[in-house]
Amino acid sequence: MEKVKFENAYYIKLGAKGGWAEKSINNGIVRIGWKDVSLDDIINGNWDNIKKVIKKDYDDRGKKSGTTNDYNALKLFCDATEHDVFITFHKGMMYWCNLADSPVEKDDTSKFRKTKNGWSCKPLNGSSKSLNSNDISGRISKTQAFQGTLCRYKDTQQDNEVEIINRIINGSQNPNVEEIKKFKYEICKLTIELLQHLHWKDCEILSDLIFIQSGWRRVSMQGGSMEFTDMEYFDPINNEKYAVQIKSGASKKDFEKYERDFSNRGFRKLFFVVFNPENSLDKVKNERRDIEILSGDKLAALIFDLGLLEWVLNKSF
Repeated sequence: MEKVKFENAYYIKLGAKGGWAEKSINNGIVRIGWKDVSLDDIINGNWDNIKKVIKKDYDDRGKKSGTTNDYNALKLFCDATEHDVFITFHKGMMYWCNLADSPVEKDDTSKFRKTKNGWSCKPLNGSSKSLNSNDISGRISKTQAFQGTLCRYKDTQQDNEVEIINRIINGSQNPNVEEIKKFKYEICKLTIELLQHLHWKDCEILSDLIFIQSGWRRVSMQGGSMEFTDMEYFDPINNEKYAVQIKSGASKKDFEKYERDFSNRGFRKLFFVVFNPENSLDKVKNERRDIEILSGDKLAALIFDLGLLEWVLNKSF
């Protein structure tokens, strides 16, 4: 889809404690409260009278402050155009929408405005990955703790929250992030070259470090003469055992032997770890879910992510 560029970005809470969020998202609308404010006053732009109504509500509840913020929030919502974006968080996801070029309406539940194309929790770059709130910058997701109905994200050189939201929605990344990912890719490619020259004993030690750094416990000797496995591990989270076979070099024929002979024997999976695979191994079509080949890019990425690159460098001359 075509990228969008919006003028303003707002966080909006869909009802008290998000009580209207589910139906608002499903129905493609944005609900608001302000039940004492007349819809006619909103449509006719009687903002002086609206301010008085909001102030009276605050006075009646004995609240000494908040009138201006509440008034400004309502006006921002009513004046927003399809070039503005609204953000909300629901069930661990960030949703966004643009309002339709239509006035505020009212039904038996509350006042609301229609959205232009509904709510979405997906970026515009065609990715199937949803916008999980845990993956969103804290500078954006912090608004989940906002006590009011609506607030405006900042758009300054120092606080570029609108720019961040722009990248999130369009599925683009910070140029610095893209540059770092390029460096990581190049580092992993170079790491693959280094792995091809490790001594077989170093391959065993590094494999052990990988699984231990991942939180698993070794429940066997390191190496040894066990049939079909070099080491065995226990995952305390899932309460399951895994077998690991380590090869400094291996071919398709080597893998097929282990694939043929390995029967679970109480293991969740067998990891076939290869540091210097022959080209034939790359052409293997492994259809077994209880066996996984760990080599090349995948192995190098684990070494990088688990902080084991320095160990590899110290072993490489």
